Amino acid sequence: MRLLTTGLLPLACAAALGLTTLSAHAAKPASKVPGSDAIASKTLANGLKIVVWPDHDIPNASYYTFYKVGSRNEYPGITGLAHYFEHMMFNGTSRRAPGEFDRIMEAAGGSNNASTSNDLTIYTDWFPTSALETIFDLEGDRMANLAFDPKVVESERGVVYSERRSSVDNDNFGSRVWYPLLRHLGLKKRRPYQMRHTAATLWLASGEAPEWIARQLGHASTEMLFRVYSRYVPNLVRRDGTMFEMLVAGRFVAGEQPQLHGDVDARG
Repeated sequence: MRLLTTGLLPLACAAALGLTTLSAHAAKPASKVPGSDAIASKTLANGLKIVVWPDHDIPNASYYTFYKVGSRNEYPGITGLAHYFEHMMFNGTSRRAPGEFDRIMEAAGGSNNASTSNDLTIYTDWFPTSALETIFDLEGDRMANLAFDPKVVESERGVVYSERRSSVDNDNFGSRVWYPLLRHLGLKKRRPYQMRHTAATLWLASGEAPEWIARQLGHASTEMLFRVYSRYVPNLVRRDGTMFEMLVAGRFVAGEQPQLHGDVDARG
């Protein structure tokens, strides 16, 4: 069901690895989408338009909230506000503390993301249909009761500024490395920021230090890495102890000194 209501050279290489898996196809004439006849919509008294597209292939739902606001609504002195507000929507309400939104959603089997563009700010949730009431409550809460804790305000200001510095202000990287790389690969033009999620996942999978990756993404801690990206890296989400057993079986040979990395003392 769909419910509709958003180290630079290593980054370029990581993004390229993710992008080159896409194949280019010539545009085909638009055709009728199966199931589109079942789409229903309603506009509430407060102006909120709700569109429901039933799809019963799997017992999951996708929930999109579109706000018709973006960077086009900004002016000198408040630039970046739309993106900053997007971050604040995940940082607590008068009913829930910062981080509780994600904890409740993940406990119900869901995940989320958001993005900001020139015209829209979009919040997306994916979850089992059994959690529908919980997700509605979470989204309704942050629509009506968003909190602005002074400490969180300053913390998120730093995060957004760091993201702008890496994706907008760093024009030298874009003009000399990023966009020439996309042209060379024959890929559609897109901002470096749009591939940061791919880069984070590939860096984790390659064994880069989580603290270093967090710094590249402008994060103050590694929490986001393990809450969002680690699910795409099998070795980071195994919780049954077998990964250590595989490490021992694959690297420790009877009668030989174990080959450990860094300054670890193999004597135990």
